[in-house]
Amino acid sequence: MAVRRKILIVVGNLSHLDQFVIHGFFKELSESSSVLLAMPAQDMSSQRWAELSPHIQSFFAQIVGYEYGDSARKAGSQIGEASTFRFRKNATGYRTRLRNKFLIGLGVPISWKTGAGLKEIWRNRAEARRRTIKEMPSVIRGTKICFWLWSRIAASRILKNCQLPRIIRDLNPDAVLILMQRQAGSVVAAIDGAAKLGVPSLLLPVKWDNASSKSPLLKTPSRMLVYNKQVGTVCSRLHRMELNSIVAVGSVEIGKGKSSDLGSGVRSLVLIGSTADSSSSEPWLQSVSRVLSNYKSQSFSDMKTIWRPYPTADASSLAFMNSFLQTQREIELDPDIQAGVSHRATRIDFAGVSSAYARFCSLLESAVVVISECTSVIVDSRARGLPVIVPAFKKDAVIGSQWYLLNGFEHLQGLRTTSGVFIAEDEQELERLLIDFLTNPRRIAPDNSGENIFVDERSYAQRVLDVVDEVVAEKSAWAV
Repeated sequence: MAVRRKILIVVGNLSHLDQFVIHGFFKELSESSSVLLAMPAQDMSSQRWAELSPHIQSFFAQIVGYEYGDSARKAGSQIGEASTFRFRKNATGYRTRLRNKFLIGLGVPISWKTGAGLKEIWRNRAEARRRTIKEMPSVIRGTKICFWLWSRIAASRILKNCQLPRIIRDLNPDAVLILMQRQAGSVVAAIDGAAKLGVPSLLLPVKWDNASSKSPLLKTPSRMLVYNKQVGTVCSRLHRMELNSIVAVGSVEIGKGKSSDLGSGVRSLVLIGSTADSSSSEPWLQSVSRVLSNYKSQSFSDMKTIWRPYPTADASSLAFMNSFLQTQREIELDPDIQAGVSHRATRIDFAGVSSAYARFCSLLESAVVVISECTSVIVDSRARGLPVIVPAFKKDAVIGSQWYLLNGFEHLQGLRTTSGVFIAEDEQELERLLIDFLTNPRRIAPDNSGENIFVDERSYAQRVLDVVDEVVAEKSAWAV
């Protein structure tokens, strides 16, 4: 009879649980393991928890709240920001993030040190100055001499004001599984607490780019679980971890059986935005509009074109959405974005998030082709066999543009070798690709080698459980 592992799930943010509940991850874990949950105590008195808890309580043998003081949260955030400055030379992704902090949205050319770049910075000098002042504490903490001392003080503050090490000691799990969006106080405390007790720790970044674009880890887990092998290779270098300690498991949103057939219900062209500034999408949206205005096909006369920009409450972005749509007959705004109920939203109840996710999946599965900026929708679509066009116009590219992001973030660079992903570097290429897929609709099977898209015969939960078994077996071998 198989031994039931005791697995402690650690979260620092209640919203991180949503996608794992929706996809039945905890339910499947509980079928073969004793699963415990540790979450911030203050979240257990929230309305959000009252809505979510009935859906998950039966899957956990024990749910424990831990004290997670504001000073620990703040120190964890500061470490993440400072370490990005400190280790910026280690990754183009870190340098890209930093340039975004100072210059995104100002129309500054990618070659910002040239005359044209400096001219734009000078023209926007008031905003550039404001951002510089805001980031100066992180810049100072990230200097080589200061970081060495300050990061130790900050880590000590985290461990003093976060109860996770004590929780891990009291529960004595076989393994600790830490859900991470970015380096936070809870992540530092959980990894440190597990290491001191000899308990294996597995760090699970909850989104595609969380492991490779945010900041280097202050503490090293036993394993890091990432989307694909390409990201794993990047993370090995960035976090100074052995490559065999970083395991590709895919995404909880991409399990087996996700493939979508080209059936009679496929009647959508889906347009995905990735930035809060929706106006930055205007050039490629206009290209799509031109094609649709000229393209006539009886077989797709009922096709809808659905625009799903990044969910945002930014007034200027919302104003652009409304003004742009007034000039369009071919493009419709996704109703969920219009109503502010995206499945990524944290201000709606769990039932709303769950139903929004179901609508999002239905939208993807109805697509002839997906045009997506640099977002995880690309891998969601490719796992379903949907072709994806990435509009990344090279001419006059500025800091924050899709061309800039595609070439600046390591997790995105694998898209150039991902089957079924087509990079449109100018308007003509975008229009050519779109016409091709509209006139010759087809699915393209994903490359399941794991290099860029990871799907195999196992469920996502089973992939994670296999890694748990591996680290527990290693611990047992060391104890002998």
